[in-house]
Amino acid sequence: MKMRENDIVERTRKEYPAGCRIVLDWMEDPQAPGPGTQGTVLAVDDTGSVCPAWDSGGRLNVILGVDGCHKIRTEDEAKTTLDWYGKRQKKENTRCPRCGSHMEGKTAGHALSRWAEIMVCDMCGTFEAMEAAGLMERIPLTQWAAVKEPQEGGGPWEG
Repeated sequence: MKMRENDIVERTRKEYPAGCRIVLDWMEDPQAPGPGTQGTVLAVDDTGSVCPAWDSGGRLNVILGVDGCHKIRTEDEAKTTLDWYGKRQKKENTRCPRCGSHMEGKTAGHALSRWAEIMVCDMCGTFEAMEAAGLMERIPLTQWAAVKEPQEGGGPWEG
């Protein structure tokens, strides 16, 4: 494969920082995961290919210009990511995926989100109850710390 110009590679690295979540749009490879499959970017290599760990288990690179992907941008995509994180959430002393604050003690002792299959801190649980009752405007899932921080180059969400 021909090496891309350094500025294109660096721009791609800024656009797809390690830890950001992506969605596959298309890939011209018979072993590719299906469109809509999500993954976590591990790196962008020196050719400018995005190197993800797909949630389906594979590690096939996305060659931009040949294949297509995008960062999480819709509520449905963010919910899929949060549900995926929820299955891997630490059992204690973790961070709230909604606000990013520390959740002391056992994770199960906090609040189950109304919007995704994941535990949130007690304060966010209260806010979600108020949102559900129409007393507060609902914060979009795309603005949650677990979605937003990795998208902005904050590294992979570790909770």
